[in-house]
Amino acid sequence: MKTVHHAPITDRKIRFALVGCGRIANNHFGSLEKHEDRAELVDVCDIDPAALQAAVERTGARGHSNLTDMLASTNADIIVLTTPSGLHPAQSIECSEAGFHVMTEKPMATRWEDALPW
Repeated sequence: MKTVHHAPITDRKIRFALVGCGRIANNHFGSLEKHEDRAELVDVCDIDPAALQAAVERTGARGHSNLTDMLASTNADIIVLTTPSGLHPAQSIECSEAGFHVMTEKPMATRWEDALPW
């Protein structure tokens, strides 16, 4: 796994992408709205078409039905995972390996072994 170093962001808003547009995502949408002077939501992702459409309509972010595809096209600085916690290990690793910072709603993994990339 390569180490990616990011310079501090001082000249623009911090860009977020959010994966998992269910109930908990609304808390994050609200927080990003409160801090819109320094943060923006650029992409949302969900496998449920209705949840995805509702998130796109609320936020104006680009919608994606597949995490891998979103990671290939997003210009986000941070990926926020609000998916069910059992999905976090694989998703966190995928996002990290793609060079993104990751924030999870719940722990990245519930077992140490699940968080290892090998």
